[in-house]
Amino acid sequence: MPNRSEKRLSDFKVGAYRSVSAITLFLLIAVGSSAAEQKSPAASASSSTWKYDAGNARDILETCAACHGKSGEGGKQGAYPRLAGLNEVYLARQLRAFKTRSRINIPMYPYATERELPPDDVLDIARYLSQIELTTQMPVLDPKMGAYERLKIAQAVFNVPGVKGDIAQGAEIYQEECGECHGDEGWGDEDTPQLAGQHTYYLRVQIEKYRTGKRGSDDMDGLFDELNAGDLENLFAYLASRDD
Repeated sequence: MPNRSEKRLSDFKVGAYRSVSAITLFLLIAVGSSAAEQKSPAASASSSTWKYDAGNARDILETCAACHGKSGEGGKQGAYPRLAGLNEVYLARQLRAFKTRSRINIPMYPYATERELPPDDVLDIARYLSQIELTTQMPVLDPKMGAYERLKIAQAVFNVPGVKGDIAQGAEIYQEECGECHGDEGWGDEDTPQLAGQHTYYLRVQIEKYRTGKRGSDDMDGLFDELNAGDLENLFAYLASRDD
């Protein structure tokens, strides 16, 4: 009989083949909350009966890792967003929204169910992901360390590639357009997702969806109308620099 991780991985493969737009729809964290997301029930990351189980969370992450990386760092150069370090209440709220289908995401259908992700699992994985601190700088290495060991350490370093743009100008645009909701430096909170250190490709796609109306939100409507391509590149340059 397959164990829990094997069963979830099997479900993942089935869901992936059935979804004709698994990459274009993307997963979980977005640049703001859509109108549908805002209708989802308010989520608390704690419960009077729930007791945090880190071991259970690690098992759950084995399934998430197929798309979001083994440390929640995201995958495929931003096709799947970073989850590590995001606010646990925000994460739990989004998972509940997927389960109730108040936030639609076809690739999440096989996992966002009561059977695969019951209430305590939502709380466990949300807390676990929120506590992950990604390494963003190479440590000082022992000169005697072998090439393979060096490679493993380098692969574990999370790095959003720099964007060619004016970081200072991007910071001004961020403060004017985004800072009130997403925080002074883009780290988000219980109501809004972290933008700092998120994959630039993912941010580009989500912003384009808002600009073209493919994704809607009262808070985001018209927000980018006065920003040209250069403004956006400066904004991306600033956000990409936040985890350096």
